[in-house]
Amino acid sequence: MKPGKKILFTFFLVLLPAVLLIFLELAFRLLGIFTPEPLFFEIEEKGQKFYQTNQWVARRYFDPQKVSLPGAAPEKFAREKSPAAFRIFCLGGSSTAGFPFDCQVPFPQQLKFLLSRAYPGYRFEVLNLGISAVNSFTVLDLLPEILDKEPDLLLIYMGHNEFYGAYGSASSIGVGQNERLVRFYLKVQKLRLAQMMKRIIARFSPPVKGAQAQRTLMAGVIKDREIGYQSEKYLRTLNAFRTNLGMILQMCREKETPVMLGNLVSNVRDLPPFASAISSSLSEAQQAALKEALETGDGYFRAGNFTAGLASYRAAYALDSLDARLCYQLGATYAVLHDSVPAARYLYRAKDLDVIRFRASEDVNRIIRDLAAQHYVPLVDLPETFKAHSPLGLIGKELLCDHLHPNPQGYYLMAETFYRVIAGSGRLQNPDPEFTPGGSPYFVTDLDWDIGLLKIFEMVHRWPFEEKPLAFRDYRPYREPAAAKIAYHYLFEDNVWSKAHYKLAEEYLSRKDFERARQEYWAVSMYVPDEPYPLLQIAKTFEIEENWGQREVYLEKALPLAGGKGMIRYQLALAQWKQGKLEAACRNMENAAYARDLTAEQQLNARFYLAGFLADAKRKEDARKVLREILQINPRFQPAITFLERLEKPD
Repeated sequence: MKPGKKILFTFFLVLLPAVLLIFLELAFRLLGIFTPEPLFFEIEEKGQKFYQTNQWVARRYFDPQKVSLPGAAPEKFAREKSPAAFRIFCLGGSSTAGFPFDCQVPFPQQLKFLLSRAYPGYRFEVLNLGISAVNSFTVLDLLPEILDKEPDLLLIYMGHNEFYGAYGSASSIGVGQNERLVRFYLKVQKLRLAQMMKRIIARFSPPVKGAQAQRTLMAGVIKDREIGYQSEKYLRTLNAFRTNLGMILQMCREKETPVMLGNLVSNVRDLPPFASAISSSLSEAQQAALKEALETGDGYFRAGNFTAGLASYRAAYALDSLDARLCYQLGATYAVLHDSVPAARYLYRAKDLDVIRFRASEDVNRIIRDLAAQHYVPLVDLPETFKAHSPLGLIGKELLCDHLHPNPQGYYLMAETFYRVIAGSGRLQNPDPEFTPGGSPYFVTDLDWDIGLLKIFEMVHRWPFEEKPLAFRDYRPYREPAAAKIAYHYLFEDNVWSKAHYKLAEEYLSRKDFERARQEYWAVSMYVPDEPYPLLQIAKTFEIEENWGQREVYLEKALPLAGGKGMIRYQLALAQWKQGKLEAACRNMENAAYARDLTAEQQLNARFYLAGFLADAKRKEDARKVLREILQINPRFQPAITFLERLEKPD
């Protein structure tokens, strides 16, 4: 073979596999197979097209055979964005998702309540894209699909999961510790060929069984448990976070999409470090002295002699300033002595030195602040808000339910802090001058508290927390015992959130506690505003109380949402008649009398009431006409016969 032909043959021989792979990729796309898990998909309701968040988009990053798959909220928004819409996407991990609470507790939903009241001229779409156990690699991967959906604003709250979240440096889910390789892999896995390979591997991989299958997601994503402060892995991870967040902000700038960054809150006052590093630089004598000083300090602390305990802890700190547990004890002692400045210094140092890194260090917050300033992005200073609402300015269990997840009051504070920065940005016009934030979570009841606290009850008594052999029977209700029982049934049996609220409402109704029953119905109504049932139930409570004005208000709210409107108009007319609103009562009862969703018997009853309303309004001839129509349909309708005879008697 001639040299030229040999070179050409070799070239085609080398090129052939690439051509075949490209052909296969195109063929898979044409056939619509091995499709990557989308972030959004299209749905249609009542002739209108929507996008909906794919609840299981986390399949991109997690193998459900190995760990519990975290779900995203199935958010829905219009495919064709209306001129009045203001669309906000909230991005991040479990604290954005609202873990461990459901539905209206997470900060994006509370933010929507705040914005909708403050700016009634807008239609706010506040979409929660938070997913547990993900980090900046995931947010960067999802961002192009988000930017394609015309956001008016992005809110980002992330940074706690950089070590253990999917593809983090210490995660069991990953492709190595090179950040460039991770970003490349996340791009490549969107190819149909890559999806095919993933599914083949998953098909032939044995499922996880036994104790390993029972692990929490928190424990399941960990590969390397301990990462020392300022170690090589620690610094490499923070550098990856800085790079990812910088790329996210640059992409948003190129798309001219506004962004706001929230810095991170952690429980520093009420949560000791999960683990301390063992110092290798101390001599045996120093180690013995350190141990003695710690034990002495602990003894004084338990006895309530905090000043003496402080002296012992400070002596120990002089020997080893890198012991996370010792720093925590120093901070806790200063806190008991109401000396907030050194208390904060040592408690935050304890958190940073904690080698099990579920809580972001203050270095992460510094990166967030630096990049916000560098990219001219508003910083939403959440720690300052939380400190302002915490004793001595030390963030703890008043606002957080575990190491870093807020409770409902904490999530509300997150929402209010974002709201104030948004309101101050000038992006929204014509605020309601009468509106002021309420200071507490909207439409959250005891049931919602118990749902979240029950969900994590076992988790916070297992590794990495202090392990205690507890069962759910040991759980103490947040406040209302009936709510805790219903929350348990919701979590472990029927899993229907609205049904749980209806059950608690029925419990309150049995006690004639109408106000608390209404709170349960109202919570559901605000979360599913297109559903008439909870509004009708609220109206029913006012009927029992004979509060006809409020019954009318809630029937009016339910009317445009209902498919069949006849019975609602019927009830509305009765409520208006009770108040002496005869013209309105006649109008609604006339509509009810001819409504197709009423039975023939119900229509006759509506006409009979209409005749009565007309008579009360001094329209006797119209009343007689209606009664005659009734008797044409049913000549034996005795109430109509009697009423007509009475009306036909001369005055």
